[in-house]
Amino acid sequence: MIKKPLFLLLMSMLFFSNGWGQCINSTAYGTATISSCSNGTITTCNWATEYSTLTFNTIGTYTFNSSISTDYLTLTDASNVVIAAGSVPLVAIVPSNGIYRLHVNTNSSCGSDNVCRTTSYSCGSSTSGGCISTSAFGSATITTCSAGTITTCNWGGEYSQLNIGTSGFFTFSSSISTDYLTLTDASNNILFFGTTPLLTNITTAGNYRLHVSANSSCATDNTCRTTSYSCVNTPCSGTPNAGTTAVSSGTICGSQYVSFGLVGVTLATGLSYQWQSSLNNTSWASLPTFTNSSMTQLVSSNTYYRCVVSCGTFSANSVSKLVTLGGIPIGGTAIASSTTSCAGNTISFSLVGNSSWSGTNFQWQSSVNNVNWTNISGALGANTSQVVNSSTYYRCVLACGSNSVASTSVYIASAVPVTYANLPYYETFDNIWQNGCATRNVPNNMYWRSSPLTGDNAWRQQNDGISANWTSPLAANVTPYSGAGCANFHSTQALANAKGDLDVLVNFSQNAKYAISFYYINSNGSDFLNVLLSTDAGISFSIKGYYPVQSTWAKKTIYYDAVNTPSCVVKFKGNADNGVSDLGIDSLSIRMVCLNPSISAVTTSDTLCVGQTATLTAQGAANYTWSPIGSSSTSVVVSPTTSTNYVLTGSNDGICFPTTNVSILVLPCAIGIEELIDGQLSVYPNPIKSQLNIDVNEDKLTFSLEITNSLGEIVLKRELFEKHSVISVEELLSGVYFYKLQSKNTTLRVGKLIKQ
Repeated sequence: MIKKPLFLLLMSMLFFSNGWGQCINSTAYGTATISSCSNGTITTCNWATEYSTLTFNTIGTYTFNSSISTDYLTLTDASNVVIAAGSVPLVAIVPSNGIYRLHVNTNSSCGSDNVCRTTSYSCGSSTSGGCISTSAFGSATITTCSAGTITTCNWGGEYSQLNIGTSGFFTFSSSISTDYLTLTDASNNILFFGTTPLLTNITTAGNYRLHVSANSSCATDNTCRTTSYSCVNTPCSGTPNAGTTAVSSGTICGSQYVSFGLVGVTLATGLSYQWQSSLNNTSWASLPTFTNSSMTQLVSSNTYYRCVVSCGTFSANSVSKLVTLGGIPIGGTAIASSTTSCAGNTISFSLVGNSSWSGTNFQWQSSVNNVNWTNISGALGANTSQVVNSSTYYRCVLACGSNSVASTSVYIASAVPVTYANLPYYETFDNIWQNGCATRNVPNNMYWRSSPLTGDNAWRQQNDGISANWTSPLAANVTPYSGAGCANFHSTQALANAKGDLDVLVNFSQNAKYAISFYYINSNGSDFLNVLLSTDAGISFSIKGYYPVQSTWAKKTIYYDAVNTPSCVVKFKGNADNGVSDLGIDSLSIRMVCLNPSISAVTTSDTLCVGQTATLTAQGAANYTWSPIGSSSTSVVVSPTTSTNYVLTGSNDGICFPTTNVSILVLPCAIGIEELIDGQLSVYPNPIKSQLNIDVNEDKLTFSLEITNSLGEIVLKRELFEKHSVISVEELLSGVYFYKLQSKNTTLRVGKLIKQ
């Protein structure tokens, strides 16, 4: 691609920069498709004020980087809605699959240049020196330099909200000594990171987040730990204690970013820090830009690191730490969240006893005989979750450079597979529950599954908690709404925020509206029930209902429009409060309410001049309503004065009301002008890919080109002076556009363009 002149980039910067700490660029250069949790290069020649197009086929936390360490990056979606912004490296959570843009600038003022830099991405945030969590739990308001508790039940992979109203040296701690903590601002910009206890220097009051991970690889768990803080604002005096250098990984695979901090260092105000490196632990060189108590450094060879801590003229050196390039890693042992699976259940896999070297590559594999192994697509982390449909062995291959080793394998035995119930489906929960993967853990073992299988947060029939090893099996049990039984979540004994799932598999095989109805009770407390729905056999879920306190039994109904989705999972997820009452569901009904007609709306013309008419026609249903005109006719004639979106609602039975729409673009053109200039004007090709050609057979004619999208928004405008003009349309997305050519105040031609 030919780079554009610098003045065009400067103009783009003037038009698209803003005052909100984000930079939106208009010139595209570079692409990348990310289909798995991996690392890669976007382009080796991004200029500042250009953006690259990224296609994400997998979600998660990613780190974006530039080879120029002072660059400022902004991640947006395809419509330039900002996801994250900040100096490199930029950590951002990609929330869903789709198209994104990475905008590059020289600084937060959206500065520009025409210097080539390499832009890259990596999966996760550990390479940038921190772990970003997505679930919030716990909070603290800190108004003085003091000590206190944040929460007694943080899980690995959660963050706590901190409102800090004073400055000072704060130490954040976890009751689990191996935990990895990351302090960010409210926008998840990483400030400090390291193994607990984490020393930070808070200089500005504001909102912060403390992210908790089980280790520096950002591992998660559901183990309760206590998180706390303490503060020191005493001025330093004399020679400080520089402590010991701590590293996120003492062994790395190839060139990697490594996080450094200090343990046992003097806590006081007025201290200064200077990090140094050495190849022999004798001759030291200062790293000029690394003058905080922690740092992230790109390490490419065996190197020692230390920090010089100073108080005025007094200084001391921390105990140095060697970072080495690794050889053959240790594979460790593969472990599973359960070694028995009801077919279709999701099992979580992890490693113990393995090398935790930075830059190690992971590839999970499966085998039916523990001999012949197949790579699992996308399973490229130290942990993975897999839907297990049959008895299978699993292991992980760890690679460091050209050296690789496999972990020991783990065997998952699969029970009889569950199937999808045809509708209508009813469950009273009255009969004795059946064995799924545990004793009496499902209402029936044809369509139901549960997780966990035992424990206080395992679902059971209200009078059968003994089969789940409930604590106090008869305490706070639910009385059924009707009949002999109901489904009981033992919230009163389960730990606060402990969760339990009860799933039913159903077949929504028609284009129809369905009703999921059940009776619900939860007499008091902060526990609650979420009802979630999966249309892809349990791979992903969306919340369809949230139900907190309900003092007496009440009927709840969720309506859902399905279009031939036969592999659906309805999940009842209880969330405990360790309170005084359980929650329950009874008399479940899943049925089709009505069939959705497949309606369509067409127009005789989607582009009109003011004063012209078009006919809209509806198809597929017995009854219709057109909006905004309010007509109920099958066909209507319209003469809009402005571009209009017409919404068609159809119905056969007065119960299901699907909608569709058709848009008409209205242009202020003069009717009949086109015929006068047909022999003088040519616009081609159509469809277009990258360039639009316009030819005119009039030497002295000057005119303008205006291109709008289907919403009537102007996306391109040019003044044309030549008999043959070539206009680049590379930046336009694929779709339908409309053009208008004018000479002074006279419209010469309007028409439709298809951008491929």
